[in-house]
Amino acid sequence: MSKLSQCLKIIALLQTRQMLSTKEIAEILDITPRNVKAYIEYLKKAGIPVQGMSGRAGGYYLADEYYFEVPGLDEGEYSALMLAEKLLNLKSEFPLAGELQTAIAKIRCALGDTIAGVFPIPTDELMLSLGKVDLKDNLNKVLTAIYMAIKQRRRIRVVYYTASRDERKKREIDPYAVVYREGSWYLIGYCHLRGKVRTFKVVRIESIKVLDSTFVYPSDFSVKEYMSNVFSVIEGEEYQIEIRFFHPASVWIREKRWLPTQRIEVLEDGSVIFRARVKGLIDIKRWVLSFGKLAVVQKPEKLAESIRAEIEAMKDVYAEAHCKED
Repeated sequence: MSKLSQCLKIIALLQTRQMLSTKEIAEILDITPRNVKAYIEYLKKAGIPVQGMSGRAGGYYLADEYYFEVPGLDEGEYSALMLAEKLLNLKSEFPLAGELQTAIAKIRCALGDTIAGVFPIPTDELMLSLGKVDLKDNLNKVLTAIYMAIKQRRRIRVVYYTASRDERKKREIDPYAVVYREGSWYLIGYCHLRGKVRTFKVVRIESIKVLDSTFVYPSDFSVKEYMSNVFSVIEGEEYQIEIRFFHPASVWIREKRWLPTQRIEVLEDGSVIFRARVKGLIDIKRWVLSFGKLAVVQKPEKLAESIRAEIEAMKDVYAEAHCKED
């Protein structure tokens, strides 16, 4: 792709995203950080007021008085937009489906004749699935309230159900971000009850109120870093794990990027050793158990012992059930 095309995309990103780091721009445009810096310098020389802020939360941004009329969508971009709409609205599983549809309609109206000759990818020929999804009648309303609170930096008060302890408690939370993983929405925020950043499953928020109290987003907090090396959602103490997977599970393991820190060693018998750093063991334990006898934990011993205890408990449950049938 040409230098001009990449520079225009950087302008469009900065104009709509306010501030982006070199790494974020590189990931979005699928180029190297070195290329990003070169394009930024090219824009500055061309008189585009790209400014920078150093530090952990820093990045590039455009001066407030600057505005650039971004070119219309090309065929690939329009196809990607239509495909994303189809994916998110699939079987009405996306809680903000109505809002998305009206947003897409407005984009189409704004583009007008510019998209008349664009033929998007035939999305009806693609089978897409978001997998298992949460069931909650007021999920849309809860998410909307959370979004508003995040945007306005306002504290929320919720009644939250904790399944592991089968208890409901009122909590006041400074909402930082909402994350969608494996069919569920999660709220990440500072819990004043626990005095630390916690992750809450949105479907378990039974009531929510946006308060007048405001909060300051901590400059030393990063959602990406908080969620890094978390296998699914539940974070905790960091461990170095080592798991051996036997065929055919060894094939399945090699087909995916499960964690950013993963390393996979292939052994002569076709099995593999999966190594990675991970925050928390609850999700990893469930993952290993899902493979049955095809997965054996080698490290840490704490995880291996937890799985052994779970297997013994399962044996007792099934033995008791068998006795009742006899």
